[in-house]
Amino acid sequence: MRFREAEITSPATIANFGPGFDSFGLCLASPVDRITLKKDEGADFIIRVEGEHDAPLAPEENTASYAALKLAERCECEEKGFSMVIHKGMKPGSGLGSSAASSVGGAVAMAALLGVRDKRMILEAAAMGEELISGSRHFDNVAAALYGGFTFVSDQASRRIVRLEPPSFNVVVLLPEIEIRTGDARGILPANVSLPDAVQNLSWAAGMVHSMMAKDIDAIALNLNDRLAAPYRQGLIPGYAAVRESALNAGALAVSIGGSGPAIFAIAREGTDRIRDAMVEAIRSSAGLEAEAFVTKPGTGAKVVSVR
Repeated sequence: MRFREAEITSPATIANFGPGFDSFGLCLASPVDRITLKKDEGADFIIRVEGEHDAPLAPEENTASYAALKLAERCECEEKGFSMVIHKGMKPGSGLGSSAASSVGGAVAMAALLGVRDKRMILEAAAMGEELISGSRHFDNVAAALYGGFTFVSDQASRRIVRLEPPSFNVVVLLPEIEIRTGDARGILPANVSLPDAVQNLSWAAGMVHSMMAKDIDAIALNLNDRLAAPYRQGLIPGYAAVRESALNAGALAVSIGGSGPAIFAIAREGTDRIRDAMVEAIRSSAGLEAEAFVTKPGTGAKVVSVR
C-alpha cells in the first residue's frame, strides 16, 4: 500500500448518446461524485454516504466499494480495512450514470492508494461495479466517466475504448421526478430489430464519430438520433414528446434520452436558460411532473484531487 488516503471526483455521463446503444458515452462536467478512501487499521470496509442521495452501506452492495475491492483483488492486495466517504452528486436511477460514477470513483480511488496507473485494469474493475447493479458489464458509462470526453467501445470482447475530444457545447439536462430501473428499460427492448432500422443507426453512428472528430456541433445534432432504444423507452417517460418539442422550439439543436432515462437532454450553443425553462414547463404541463434541470458541458473524466 503506497498511500493512506485518496480523494477523487467522478462525473455523470450520458450513455448511448443517440445512436450508440451500449457503445457511445459522453462525459459531463457536472454533477460529480466525490469519494474519499482511507486505509484503516481495522478489518472492515466502512462506508459513509453524504449529500441528498442515498447509496448502500454494505461493501458488497455498494458499487464504489465493490469496484475498489475488485481492483485490490486484481492487484493481489490482501488488506481489507478501509473507510470510504461518498458524497453522491447524482440521483440513482436518473439516467446519468450514477452507479458508473461511483464504480469508477471507487476503482480510481483504490488505484490511487495502490499506485496503479493501468487504466484498462481500472476500467475492468469499474465495469464489475456496474455488473453488480445491471447484471452484466457495460462499458459505455464507465468508459466515459474514466476517460472523459466522448468515448465508444469499438470492441466489446477486448474492451477497446476510443476517446475523442468533443467540441464545447451546452448540455441542458432535465431530471423528472420519476425513477426508471435499468433492468426495466432494457427489458422493453425488442430482441430483434429490422434491417432498415439497423442500417439507419449504423449511418447515424458513423456520422456521430465523424462529427466529433470534426468538432462540428451542427453535425453532432443531426446524428443525435436512434431507432434501437429511444423509440421504446420514450413510453417510460411521461411528457417526453412535449419536452422534446418545447426544447427544439426554444432553440435546442437536438434532444434525446440520457441512458435508460428518465433524464432528457438537449444540446445547444446558446439560449440555455430559455431551453431549460421550456423543458421544465413542458413536463409539468403535459405530465404533471416536477423536474430538476441544469446546464453543463462535456467533461474531462474522473480526477484524483489528492493522495497522501
